[in-house]
Order: sequence, then structure tokens, then C-alpha cells
Amino acid sequence: MTRDEFLNRLGELLACLSAEQVEETKQFYAEAIADRMEDGMSEEEAVAAMGAPGEVAEATLDDLPAVPRAIARTRRRSTALLWVLAVVGSPVWVPLLIGFAAVATAVYVCIWVLALCVWLVAAALGGAGVAELLFAVSGIAIGYAPYALASAGMGLGLIGVALLAGAGAWAASKQIARLSALWARKAVSPFWRGRGGQGDEGAAAHLAA
Repeated sequence: MTRDEFLNRLGELLACLSAEQVEETKQFYAEAIADRMEDGMSEEEAVAAMGAPGEVAEATLDDLPAVPRAIARTRRRSTALLWVLAVVGSPVWVPLLIGFAAVATAVYVCIWVLALCVWLVAAALGGAGVAELLFAVSGIAIGYAPYALASAGMGLGLIGVALLAGAGAWAASKQIARLSALWARKAVSPFWRGRGGQGDEGAAAHLAA
């Protein structure tokens, strides 16, 4: 089998995917074949090393996230069947999808509300410290030294605590940002897989085999 025959057959088997996905997959395997030919293989040998087009197509579909994979496999059987299932099952999957989106959004918002609360505490402590320093200045202005010293000490102490809280808030925000990004990836993983993810790893493993 020549390279063009392999790629054309692969494109036919992956017609259930979007045109962009099909072209990306064909380009990936075209480059893989070219690399093996540069290593000294003939065109037929390089194509054979990729595996049968059907096996490559199945491996490509297996690397999709769960929801797009199910849709692609249904479209592969019949586009009409996909529409029938979508319409008939809409009373079930539409509320589930809305509920999933609501839960995912609520969790994401709650994570960042925690970060905001930490920053508000730090800001409140800093504001109280500044207010105490202003009271100290007013104590000096009226000539009441004990009151001024007490207010100054309290103000400096609160500002110190505010700085510590701010440092903690910054560290907490970085951790919360990491957790929120992780949650976002988990939330969309059934529907979407980013570039450089498991799909590329799966293709690389298939070529290595």
C-alpha cells in the first residue's frame, strides 16, 4: 500500500470526525511515514509499519475523550441514528448537561471565593492598622502620649499581621489557581482533550509498537 492510499483510506474511516481532526491525523501519519522513509525504509515498509488503516482509525477514536468518542462512533454507524438518539434522549441528557455545568461552575466559583476571603481578611487587618496609626497621630496632636503609643503599637502590630496574611493570601491564591485549573481540566475532560495530551501519547505509543 502506498502512502497516498493509506492516508486516503484513513480519511474515509475517520469521516465521522471533523474535517480539521481528519486532516491533523492524516498529517501526523504522513510525517511519520516520511520520517521512516528518511531512516531508510521503502514507502511500502514505512506504510506497513503504521499498521492497517482500520487499526490506526480505531486507535485514533480510542484516544478521543469519552463524549466525542461516543458521538464519533455513533456517526460512524449512521448520522441519522445520531440525530435520532440526540432528539429522543434530549429529555435525559439536556438536564444532565445543564446540571453538570452548574455544579462545575459552582465549584469553580467557590474555589475563588475562598481566595477572595483570604485577601479581604488581609485588607481588613491592614486597614485597621492604618486606622490605629491615624489615631496615634491624633493622640500626639492632642498631647495624649499613652494613647498615641498604644495606638501606634496596635497599628504597627496589625500592619505586620496584615503583611503576613497577605503573604499567606498570595501563597493560597497560587495554590487555589492550580486547583481551579486542575478542576477545570477534570470538568472538560469528558468533552475535550487539549493538544499534547493523551491523544498524542496514544499515537506515539501506536507508532512505537
